[in-house]
Amino acid sequence: MEIICLKNNQIKPHQKLCLNHWDVDALIPTNYRLSTKVLDNVDTSLKNDFFVLLSRDVYSEGDASFLYNYLLSRRQDLSKDFLALLPLWLGDEQKHYQALSRVYGALSGLTTTTMDSNFHRRSPSLEPIAWVLQDEFTIVSTLVFDELGSMLSYRRDLREYYQPFGKTFARVAQHLVQDEGSHFRHFLNILKQNYPHRLKELPDFFHNLINLEKSLGRYYHTFLLDHAQEMHRFPSYFSAVVVQLILAELNLGDRPSSTVVKSLTFVSP
Repeated sequence: MEIICLKNNQIKPHQKLCLNHWDVDALIPTNYRLSTKVLDNVDTSLKNDFFVLLSRDVYSEGDASFLYNYLLSRRQDLSKDFLALLPLWLGDEQKHYQALSRVYGALSGLTTTTMDSNFHRRSPSLEPIAWVLQDEFTIVSTLVFDELGSMLSYRRDLREYYQPFGKTFARVAQHLVQDEGSHFRHFLNILKQNYPHRLKELPDFFHNLINLEKSLGRYYHTFLLDHAQEMHRFPSYFSAVVVQLILAELNLGDRPSSTVVKSLTFVSP
């Protein structure tokens, strides 16, 4: 992986952006297909479960474009730092949509045209998550929570689903993990730099955020809180540990043990 660190003129001078540079076409070309040998060596139940997972992940990554447009409609309420990050974040998420579409197509036989049509028929609804959209502080805090959760879930998916299908799929997942980790760091920096006076609100905010996520029952195609559709796959304490990790990064609590963190991505043999 090639990591490129750069300065953005719209971001505070001391803030450095480290981006994971990769090219979707070079990694997984359009109409990429798995060999019969690989398909024959993978358990049928694993293929079916991966198929279901991809049928959600492809589109939830694409939903970043909806959130991006919504945030731009509120640009007068947002800081220059945050607005400068958004196009870089969206570019990564669009790459995720493209790469996962090709993974999904290789496994399912669906064409990118069909997937694009399915995506454009989605109807996002912000009303169920309006509470997290109060202001930039709550939006960025939710993105921090989401991106770290995504990094950990993709780390598990890498081992459980992507690796059995060969190096190309595994490299896609590795880039997803790297990108989500970078997003987490960049949004966390916004919290540190712009809202040091509000960080003390985070323990209560995240407590209520977890309760909201549990109460949703489903995912509303808004990018944010998309883990509501995956909660059954992870330990019941997954979100609580994500919060512990965030608070520890901000010196607001103790870091969970490495054993607990590893359990989030553990895949039984």
